[in-house]
Amino acid sequence: MQIRKKNNYQPKKMVLRKFRWATTAALMNAMTVGLTSTYSSTAIESMRAGKLNIDDSEASWIGSILPLGAIIGGIVAGWLSDRIGRKGVMVYQALFLVAGWLMIAYANSLSLIYAGRFITGLCSGLICVVTPMYIVEISTSETRGDLGTRFQLFICSGIITSSVCGKFLPWQWVAIVGGIVGFLALLAIITVPESPQWLVMKNQRAAAVHAVNFLYGSTNDPSVNELVNESFSLASSQNKLAPREIILPTIYKPALLSIGLMFFQQFSGSNAILYYTVSIFKQASSSIDPAMGFLWVALVMYWFTFLTSRIIDIIGRKKSLYISGFITFISMAAMGIYLFLCTQNPTLKKTFGWVPLLCLIVYIAGFSIGLGPIPWLMMSEMSPIRGRSLICGLGTAFSWLFVFIITKTFLQIEDLVGDFGAYWIYSGFCLLACFFTLYFIPETKGKSLEEIENHFAGGDPQLKPLPELSNEELAVQDN
Repeated sequence: MQIRKKNNYQPKKMVLRKFRWATTAALMNAMTVGLTSTYSSTAIESMRAGKLNIDDSEASWIGSILPLGAIIGGIVAGWLSDRIGRKGVMVYQALFLVAGWLMIAYANSLSLIYAGRFITGLCSGLICVVTPMYIVEISTSETRGDLGTRFQLFICSGIITSSVCGKFLPWQWVAIVGGIVGFLALLAIITVPESPQWLVMKNQRAAAVHAVNFLYGSTNDPSVNELVNESFSLASSQNKLAPREIILPTIYKPALLSIGLMFFQQFSGSNAILYYTVSIFKQASSSIDPAMGFLWVALVMYWFTFLTSRIIDIIGRKKSLYISGFITFISMAAMGIYLFLCTQNPTLKKTFGWVPLLCLIVYIAGFSIGLGPIPWLMMSEMSPIRGRSLICGLGTAFSWLFVFIITKTFLQIEDLVGDFGAYWIYSGFCLLACFFTLYFIPETKGKSLEEIENHFAGGDPQLKPLPELSNEELAVQDN
């Protein structure tokens, strides 16, 4: 098979629709993560008002048991994705996700709710590893930043769905909505091809070329040609990661940086705020309706994540992370100051009851332009193909471990140091994120996956030529 570069080639609109559909189908899984993650924010209040009549300890477990399942999902996701493929994992997890939601919807005891939350958490861990990996592997260097940040954008869509449904529906019906979204994601992902890089890794080169042809219609476009070349040169050199390679800089550096990014993403307090948004507004005695406050927070997150997806390939990953850390630092510090002053003068809550909403909106806006979407994007970007499953699985497992720590300890930290002290602690981590970004995070904007790998190896990028495959060879591999 001969590939020629034609600079004037433009993919047909009909073909690009297939590529966009493939990314949308994969990203629908991210929407289920948003629904799952913030389900407890509105459901807990509904459960307290209903027959279950849960207490604070039970509410804490409903919120925090999900990341326990996600930790396990993150650990096994890499191994599974190497065995049955990125698409295979997305298909099978969707089946378990629907089952988990239905278990919650028809639960008549807390034990079934705990089990359903654990299963949906397990699926969330799988999704957070495989979906960004799939998106990065089917994208060109020009589209990778935009599409990579859309993972967080679709999570925001799930958060908005959760907040709207939670305001008007009881917790059982919100769970049914989650099951419906999971089922639609299953129907969508069945129609898309497997990752070309995974197919090459499994010596299915003809299938890889066909997958790229399905997505882009032709390999004549220079960017698409580069994508195919990357798939062959990066994935075919060695199929399995040898244990001794873990100490190589191309493996341990992306792994440590990914864990670091996930640490600051979670210890900025994001999930504590998203999980307990309604409770935060109630405790702050804000004049804003708690459910509406949660909806406003979700809408702001969606809008600024969408904005980030438009400009990420212009301003770069590193600058976005730095700005994000600074804005979240200021907003969390301001929230802490407001709550501290309210302890000295409670009448301030009546006069300045809008301050918590403003602080949370500014915080969510800052989080959404960097700390929210970019860690998921860069974790897959920085990882070499043979170590991607291991690094992404490890990073996701640590991410959800951090989520568990934050969500399980948020109420306890408030009791220990006061609500204002909790926000000051989070603001300190946001400030540290700025220095971590400044000194350790590389810029990956506009770089091919091979260039990024060579950056960590300390060498110059050398793109290997795409091996030619004759029509006879293609036919043999197809069979």
